[in-house]
Amino acid sequence: MSFLLSGFLGGNLTLITVVISINQLVLSRELGAPGELHQRLDEALTYRETVDEVVDDVPPVTPGRFLVKLHETLARDAEALGQASDEIVRPSEQSTVERLAASLQTDAETVMDALEPAEPGVYSVILATLGTNHAKQLHEIDRLRAGLDDSLSTTSDEVLGRLHDTLVYIDVARKYFRTIYIQKELAYVSRLILYVGIPGQLILAAGLLGYHAVSTGTLTPDVMALALPFVLAAGFAPLLVIGVYMPRLAWVAQKNAAVAPFAASDGGEYV
Repeated sequence: MSFLLSGFLGGNLTLITVVISINQLVLSRELGAPGELHQRLDEALTYRETVDEVVDDVPPVTPGRFLVKLHETLARDAEALGQASDEIVRPSEQSTVERLAASLQTDAETVMDALEPAEPGVYSVILATLGTNHAKQLHEIDRLRAGLDDSLSTTSDEVLGRLHDTLVYIDVARKYFRTIYIQKELAYVSRLILYVGIPGQLILAAGLLGYHAVSTGTLTPDVMALALPFVLAAGFAPLLVIGVYMPRLAWVAQKNAAVAPFAASDGGEYV
């Protein structure tokens, strides 16, 4: 038991040190000089202004309502694209446009159904959009606009352009919200491990001293037998926190790896 508790004491100390480093990394993204902070704010405002032009309205500030507004615009333009497919002469391309419009409407309705019932938090927004990757749809829109210049009407080309912009804005928004979520969760996990780990280290140190007292005869083994479950719980507590939170964070990060113009091998299909 002395050997086991010594291993816990050293291992948890290393874990707490790593957690403090992660916390400093997260905090470093929030800090900055006035010029850097102004640039971030200016970029965020520019993004919202460009979204205003697509949705024809002032989008909400909350993540859930913001994405709902974008997906409402996506569904509206996808419906317009489906109606405009009759203008295309070639049957193969007409079928492609119809499938594209149907897939976009399905994605939009799925997200809106998941976000409509109440004001969702950041994690609910992530869950609603975690399975969406518009890389194939963006590629199909670019291919259609490049190959159907002569057969597309002006209205159809404008609809495809709006759909392209809307999909890009949706992808930027969901990536940003996932970044916020991961930052918040890492900061929370770091704080939780410190709250659990530092008292745990004290309990482990007391347990080691207790076993030393048993070996010298100043403490009875029965006392340490009663204290042993609490000492072991203190040793496993930081690992338990890691085991609860890190798989979810790693899962979100894995699903967030692909950037919109590119699709991972396990996602991005719309057919």
